[in-house]
Amino acid sequence: MTHSPDTPSFLAAVKRIEALTQEIRRDGLAAFEKAEAAYAEVQDLRAVLNARISELRRRSA
Repeated sequence: MTHSPDTPSFLAAVKRIEALTQEIRRDGLAAFEKAEAAYAEVQDLRAVLNARISELRRRSA
């Protein structure tokens, strides 16, 4: 499986989602713009992970 160098590994994406989730919880509404950007990044990372999982399922089918 070959991915763009800009695409994070599965583990890196999961760890980044965890870090962003902690930032959102810690900062709350006090840093709404930052939380909004972090949430958008989480959505992008989840899309990457979902695509990879779908690809793995197709290959194993």
